[in-house]
Amino acid sequence: MSTMSTFSLCFQPEADDALLAEADAIVRRAGARVAWQNSSACKRTYGLVEGGDAACAAALREATRAAVLDRPVIALAIFPSVAEALPRILDALGGPGRPAGVLTCESAQGAAIVEWDLDVTAYDVVLRLVDIELDRFRARRVSALLSPLPLAWWARIAAAGLHSPDITVQRVLEEQLEVHGVLD
Repeated sequence: MSTMSTFSLCFQPEADDALLAEADAIVRRAGARVAWQNSSACKRTYGLVEGGDAACAAALREATRAAVLDRPVIALAIFPSVAEALPRILDALGGPGRPAGVLTCESAQGAAIVEWDLDVTAYDVVLRLVDIELDRFRARRVSALLSPLPLAWWARIAAAGLHSPDITVQRVLEEQLEVHGVLD
């Protein structure tokens, strides 16, 4: 594995407090930080490690049962209102014509759970594909974000969704307060 800085973890089934404490300790020893997001409904726990390296990733792989991805990912659970739409969504996002950034797409708990790299495939591309498949059944969706995201990705999604390209990490107040030591 090459040098890393930011990468995702996934525990499936979801991690308990002891496992998360063990992973937290490994990340802290590496001088990195981790944010967790748990979904009991989807039986998964995702983590976002920032400032980690290949040694940190290897230690996490060895000491925990986490799947360690070599990059940050968006993990999204998509619950269609019509069950018949689920196989179509799975095929659109996980089949041979899937978007290049999609790493996995599988069915779990009545949802399509898709993991992808936002640096390769935009958020709205994935949602538009889902909506095209839902339209075939006049169905709707409920989506749940399963993974923590890097701030740069939040800013990119907000800028695209609000049609406001001036939204950048440098314009996020909380980030600027932290960068300038105001929150210390």
